[in-house]
Amino acid sequence: MVDANFSAFVLSMMDIAGGWADKSLTPDLLDKAKNTNWSHKESFEIAAGTGYYLPIIYTPHATGLFISRHLDLSMLSSYELTRTLVVTTSLIVLALAFSIYTPNTLTLILLLTPMSLFQLASPTIDGISAALTMLLISLWFSLAFGADEKHQKSYSWKEFWLYACIFILCTARTNMLPTLLIPLVILRQQYSSKRAASIFILYAITLGWIAFATLTTYDARVVRNMSSLQILVSYIANPEEFFALLKNTVQDTETRRFYRNSYIGILGWLDTPIPKKSVRILSVMIVLVLIFMAIVTRWHEKFLTRSVAFIIGSASIFLIFFALAVTWNLYPAEKIGGIQGRYFIIPTLFLASAFGCIKPKESRYKISGMVAVAVFGAYSFYALLTTLSAQYKMA
Repeated sequence: MVDANFSAFVLSMMDIAGGWADKSLTPDLLDKAKNTNWSHKESFEIAAGTGYYLPIIYTPHATGLFISRHLDLSMLSSYELTRTLVVTTSLIVLALAFSIYTPNTLTLILLLTPMSLFQLASPTIDGISAALTMLLISLWFSLAFGADEKHQKSYSWKEFWLYACIFILCTARTNMLPTLLIPLVILRQQYSSKRAASIFILYAITLGWIAFATLTTYDARVVRNMSSLQILVSYIANPEEFFALLKNTVQDTETRRFYRNSYIGILGWLDTPIPKKSVRILSVMIVLVLIFMAIVTRWHEKFLTRSVAFIIGSASIFLIFFALAVTWNLYPAEKIGGIQGRYFIIPTLFLASAFGCIKPKESRYKISGMVAVAVFGAYSFYALLTTLSAQYKMA
């Protein structure tokens, strides 16, 4: 049930969504939103796209809308207040993550792409998901180096919040289920019956929610002859069929180019791409930093932790393809459609975390790394702001 004026506000913004839309309507739509308040009359709206997600991750959004409605703010003010709360939450979580573990240069650069910045500034769950990922990685790396008896209480709290991050992330981003490997690694390093019971509970509630959401969510946007469950069973029974589909997808040159472009910055409703020149420059900078980090990384140090980070990142990328094949595409299909490059941001944060020094508070930025981050960030900000201002006719 949604407030009627809020629903109308959301639908009105669809007039500037998509490559075909007239972006010159933006100022008038914003003026209208500024002069429209809550109606306090509700109507039913379908939101199948959010039905798979545990509502916990939407707490900042719900809080913003709750406050806005009770203060009877305008639609535009409600939007801005909600976005402020969402962005503030993401930044606080990121700050907490950085206080526990200093991310390497490659990770910082991936967080500074135009797409990542756009997500962090948007009232969606993408920015919060990325921030939670960084907090999860920070807590994990902190725990990976153990704790003596003096700090056992601190260790226990970090482990609790690690499990909480895994639970929230997995129930909002199903492809992050491989993060459930992390508790097993901790259990292997420091076994206890209490820890084993806690992990069992984590697995039960996480997988239980995903099963419940999958079986009870009806997505009217996709009309198919077979249900997601039937397609899932078919691919599991015939794995070679899925791998052939995956091969056809990733071998397509245009598809790979779209993944790269939308990872770096095809913003909005896939209608606001940053210039191709900027995509090429930022891509080259990422590759150069990746090569440099690969050379200087001491791979033998904490090899198990680095390996698990690689496994989680790689497996979650695989699950993106599998999940979209099962839930979004027709069966049989020639290629897996519906995947955007931004979906790979969180998995690549795990891959990037395996580089450099992973011991908390021992990582130090060299001048070359600081310069690389500064240059990349400044250019990324410039590309993002100029693209958005030009697209939506805003000063």
